[in-house]
Amino acid sequence: MPGDTCTPTVRLTAGPYYTLDSLNRPDIREDREGVPLQLAFTVVDDFHCTPIPGAYVDVWHADANGVYSGVLNEFIDNTTMKPGGQILDTRDRPTFLRGHQIADESGRVEFTTIFPGWYSGRLAHIHVRALFPGAAQWSAFVTQLFLPPVIEREVWTQHPYQGRGENTISLERDLVLRGDQLSLDKLTIPVSSTANGLRGEMILAI
Repeated sequence: MPGDTCTPTVRLTAGPYYTLDSLNRPDIREDREGVPLQLAFTVVDDFHCTPIPGAYVDVWHADANGVYSGVLNEFIDNTTMKPGGQILDTRDRPTFLRGHQIADESGRVEFTTIFPGWYSGRLAHIHVRALFPGAAQWSAFVTQLFLPPVIEREVWTQHPYQGRGENTISLERDLVLRGDQLSLDKLTIPVSSTANGLRGEMILAI
């Protein structure tokens, strides 16, 4: 009988900021400053409960200021939850905090990145897209992963996050989760402190 490690990982929308500018590399930081975060994923088949060697795993997320690379970032008003008219164009910098890896024989990939900043209307999160070797792109698994609140509160007090303060968006007002506590619990990455920053590990059952 499959255990929790084989329970299909909850899927969430890719959101508006997915691009094709994903380089094959373990370190996706480029020039972005922030609290170092190592992300390790093990990709497993949710039916057979076995690792998926050769799985394609793509990640992307906002920088410490809540900005994505390669897109027109549109900001909303956290009070009215409507567009505030501010747009930041980063299309001339298409690749920071984006990248993919191919899973090893154990179905594992690992990325070096920074803790993602929050942006208007959303809890801080990391986008993940995974694909069986040779599978059609339309069949890709896509979700968003979240961070433990106790870790977030500590990170928001550090450089370069502290100028923006804590995120004022609650789970109930998050534009994707909309109060879905069960999905939030299942999609929160266990994060621990290390000598060099933070480390998160998670199984992706696709």
